[in-house]
This record gives sequence, C-alpha cells and structure tokens, in this order.
Amino acid sequence: MRRIVSNVAALLAATLLLVSYLEGWWSDPATSTATGSPARPQTEVSLPVESDAGNATSAYPNSAVTLAVGQQLGVRMTGGARPKNWYLTSPADGTLLRNGPDVVISSCSSNPPAPGCASEFDRTFTALAPGTTTLTWAFGNEVDCAPDAPNRVALRCDVTKSIQVTVR
Repeated sequence: MRRIVSNVAALLAATLLLVSYLEGWWSDPATSTATGSPARPQTEVSLPVESDAGNATSAYPNSAVTLAVGQQLGVRMTGGARPKNWYLTSPADGTLLRNGPDVVISSCSSNPPAPGCASEFDRTFTALAPGTTTLTWAFGNEVDCAPDAPNRVALRCDVTKSIQVTVR
C-alpha cells in the first residue's frame, strides 16, 4: 500500500511539473534571448501573493492602468509546480493588447524547477490601439475551477483580480 501511495504521489508531482511547463507557468532562463530576458515593462501591476489569495473569500478590488500605444504592461506573478496559481480567465481584446513574452524577475535555482518552486515573472501585454479592455485573473487551477467543475464553490474559484487597461 505504501508503494502505491508513493508511486501516485510521484506521478502527481510529475504531472504538475509537466502541466506547469506546458501552460507557461515558469520560464527557462537558459532559453532567453542572448542579452537575457526582455526589458521590464514600463507599467507593472502585481497580483496578490499566493499565501494571501489562498485565504481570500471574495474577489479583489479592480485595478486600472492607462497606457500609450506601444507601451507594455507587466502583470507580476509567480509560477511553477504549485497546486494553485493565478491564471488568465478573461483575456484582453486582442485588437487593443498583444500578449508578449514573460519577463523573468527571479528564477528557480534548478531546471526543471522542483515542486513548490515559484519563479517570479511579469506576463507582458503590449498596447496596440486606443480603447479599453479588461484582463481577469482567477486563483486556483484551470481544471478544478472550470465553469462546469463540481467543486467550484468549495474550492473558492471566485477569488479573482481584474485589471482594466485603457490605451490612449
């Protein structure tokens, strides 16, 4: 029985690593451009830290930013093989903002990162045209918090953070 539990735990850890990599939750600094990560965005908004978000019981207040065409917004977050992370549930209007490459702020010391490792990075968006759009993030995981998931309420999938972006 112990061996079965151990094998299941190892399989779950490997699955988390694979899913986190495929979903882009962590970036490999070794594959960055020759000059390192891209430049940090001109405007940054941090999502609440995971330790706070895990205890939240309702949505966080909305944030608002204004960008000029060509400016970048960085949404500061952490990623890695973790049971819950912030993920984008409502992307921006693609005619106003373009999703760009992640800018790694601090990376994990091993590659691939060990379970629980949390690289800090900015997920970037470049302003393309004037208008207003909203990015909405949810705290959890995309499987457990899917709209038709049976335990959605019990897992507090209503913990969200929205960022209204106005491009001038």
